[in-house]
Formats: sequence, structure tokens, C-alpha cells
Amino acid sequence: MGRELIQPIDPASAKAISDAAQLGSKMIDAGTAIGQYTAGILGDLPHDLVGIAGDYVKYKRAKRALELEHDYKKLLSDRGVKEPIDPSPSVAIPLLKAAVDEDREILRDLWTRLLANACDPARKDRVRVSFIELLKKLDPFDADVLQILGAVPGVPAPNPRDYVIAQTKRSEDEVMVSFENLVELGCLSYPNTGERWKPHMASRGRLLLSAVSS
Repeated sequence: MGRELIQPIDPASAKAISDAAQLGSKMIDAGTAIGQYTAGILGDLPHDLVGIAGDYVKYKRAKRALELEHDYKKLLSDRGVKEPIDPSPSVAIPLLKAAVDEDREILRDLWTRLLANACDPARKDRVRVSFIELLKKLDPFDADVLQILGAVPGVPAPNPRDYVIAQTKRSEDEVMVSFENLVELGCLSYPNTGERWKPHMASRGRLLLSAVSS
């Protein structure tokens, strides 16, 4: 167990938990489905704020819920969505449960976009329930690789492997492992020639990128 998990929660952390609890209550009072789901995900917030692992996780979830609430609403506001919808519980519950447990920057951003699109009347049909499980299986570098390849029309030059290496400054081994992971998840496909350094975008990968587009 990490050292930070057994230290007492500081005043700033306690305030974040309190703010999240108040936020959840306000959202439930407003009758929004998102608020109800968020309150259920956060669980019972600690009263004594002792530094045990369970309280630390609740604090992290509460803090992340506040950030998620702010960020997805800003995305919707920036694109001019005046009347967001409440997504179906079959989408909202697993989506929020996964989103509040992720604080790695690249993946956090993708979860925020996925939630915003689920609440956007013009984009809600892009968000499939299966994409939630798919996104949970991505490592940050996998997500980075998928977005890099998805942003290039046609085949990257001189080939996908060398292009990603040049863009990320990561090793060939790291890039090839990400290719393997993304192929296994159905986001990329290997050519029939068996040239594993030249995968191309698969339909699932293109649709996932559409679902998390900003």
C-alpha cells in the first residue's frame, strides 16, 4: 500500500470531499440522472476523515467527480449545447463508474469527452455501451497511438510503426506492444501480408474515436 494511503487527509482534501458531497446533493435535488448516478458511485463519504485506504479512494473519486462535472459541462457549453440530455442508465452508470476511477491525463480526457457526447443530443448515438469496456482496457499510450493514427488520412509515411515512433519518441518495442493491444481490442487490423509494423485503422477504432471526439 502506498505511503500516501495511510496519511491523514489534509484540510484541502477534506474540503474537496465536502464539496463533492454538496454537489451530489444539489444535483439530486435538481432531479438530474447524472447527479443520482454520481452520488451512488461515490458511496458513503467519510465523516471522521481518517487516513485509511477506503477514505483515500473516496476522496480521489470525489475530487475526480468534481473535475468531471466541470469539464464535461464546459465541453458542452463550448460547442453550444443548450439542452444536454440525461443518457440512458445503461450508458451513464458504467460510464461514470469508470470515469471517476481514472485520473491518468490522456484517459481522463477521453472519459470526459465520452460523457459529454453521451449528453449531447447530436452525438449521443455515437456512444455505444461496448465502448465503455473498450476504453477501460486501454493504457494511456495505447490511447495516444490510436489517436495519432486516427488523425492521419491514409497510411502514415514511411509506415505506421516508424511514424508513431517519430511522433512519440518511444521505443519500437513500446509501439509494437501497443499495436498488438489495439489489434486484440479490434481497434486496429494487421494487413493480410502479415506486416505487423503496418496496422491500419479498423471500424471499431474509427467509431471509438468518433465517440470521444471533442
